Amino acid sequence: MTRPSRTSRRDFLAISASGAAAGVLGGKAMGQDGSTPEEPPVQAPQQAPEQESPNDSSSDAIRVAVVGVHSRGWNHVMGFHGQPGCEVVALCDVDSEVLANRARECATGTDKRAGFEVETTGDMRTLLNRDDIDAIAIATPNHTHAMLACWALDAGKHVYVEKPVSHVVEEGARIVEAARRNGKVCATGTQGRTSSSVRDAIEFVHSGGLGKVHCSRGLCYKPRRPIGNSNGPCFAPATVDYDRWLGPVEYRALERPRLHYDWHWDLHTGNGDLGNQGIHQMDIARWALGCDALPNRVLSVGGRLGYADAGDSPNTQVAWFDCNGTPLVFEVRGLPRDKAAQSDKWEMDTYEGQSIGNIVHGENGVVRISNSYSWADFLDNDGNMVQEWKGGGDHFANFVEAVRADDPALLNASIQDGHLSSAFCHLGILSHRLGSPTDTTVVDHAMKSEPTANEAWGRMRDHLVANEIDLRTEKVTLGRPLTIDVASNTIARDPQATRMLARTSRPPFEF
Repeated sequence: MTRPSRTSRRDFLAISASGAAAGVLGGKAMGQDGSTPEEPPVQAPQQAPEQESPNDSSSDAIRVAVVGVHSRGWNHVMGFHGQPGCEVVALCDVDSEVLANRARECATGTDKRAGFEVETTGDMRTLLNRDDIDAIAIATPNHTHAMLACWALDAGKHVYVEKPVSHVVEEGARIVEAARRNGKVCATGTQGRTSSSVRDAIEFVHSGGLGKVHCSRGLCYKPRRPIGNSNGPCFAPATVDYDRWLGPVEYRALERPRLHYDWHWDLHTGNGDLGNQGIHQMDIARWALGCDALPNRVLSVGGRLGYADAGDSPNTQVAWFDCNGTPLVFEVRGLPRDKAAQSDKWEMDTYEGQSIGNIVHGENGVVRISNSYSWADFLDNDGNMVQEWKGGGDHFANFVEAVRADDPALLNASIQDGHLSSAFCHLGILSHRLGSPTDTTVVDHAMKSEPTANEAWGRMRDHLVANEIDLRTEKVTLGRPLTIDVASNTIARDPQATRMLARTSRPPFEF
């Protein structure tokens, strides 16, 4: 394959500085006429033919570096290593202990795969000028995704970036522009788009099998226990370069007992479960509607309820989106079905038989899509299963195929789709952040004009009561209603919300 031309660090920084994304929201809003152990399992990579080693060292091999290997990134390492004609040649992580352990695991091998050697670095910037690296896979915390993706794209690399692709809305638009500007393949880690069962179910909806779609619903009922509080100063592990770990966000001392993973629940670095597990279901919910733009309106209700800890993201939330007249409703529940379950296995609620998944409601019944991305079905209005789809897919193989052909159009999960689905999640969190703790009677009044939001709020309220939460004293947060202004590409009549769509990067981590 043709390798990218060598680009100096100075050159690509200049390119990055000059290539500002068009518009804060970076996408046309819909007019009135108008994506770890916590991850779902990845389908086993396609095995190479016996006569061909998957770790092909020929000059045509696609050579991949993986950045962020503590958790989800290890799936990237194994997923890409298992592809015919693809080599994982370098690992990067700001935790030196994690990095050394992963390199050792690569070299050791197992009874199912031979060991292989990788180079290691604690700073991705050392990989950017290397002509022998074709693609960079990014599985770091959310707040560094856009920075690393833009750096890699401007250095001439293809990019696979985990979901959400951004930490705030504007960052996603900048990755889209960087991929376009450099003519590179840039994929998003919403692997449901490669699943044959999910694709078949979505095609059924789009072809009219469900009739008129009334609502697209995403569910993330996933147990989230408290992460503890800091009783004095907290420190990152000595093996972590904390300054590089923070990257572009404002420097703040650690304020929770555990650095790794629990960053998801700190909105300074994470996006709560709406932007963690939830973005997979958000992506499918948006896809089901054929919604290729930002929503018209957004409203959230929820909070971090039932316990007090160091997190500030909602563990319970209903986020409602108006997609050109059709509602998309997303429900997050981190508490179990009731108070008794908190002392047991935290068994979760279900809705239409799903705890994590998607429900598309239409005039002919419902389509259910499971979190395994290997099964979906269609139930008629009497609850009878009329059709069922089975089958998964290999998302890593899809990226390799697109890189080998140098053709972004081959991607199942494009960076544009990744940006839009991430933006939906960010807007739901933004509504929450700008809201206020409120009496339930006020929420009732705010929700009553939107039937789908009102119904979801009613079930959420019952769920909280079942967990013995007194909503008179532990109040839910009613989010600020957000309206996307098509003409100005901002949040209408809300300069504060518009400013929060973007952020300024901390030197020297500008992009």
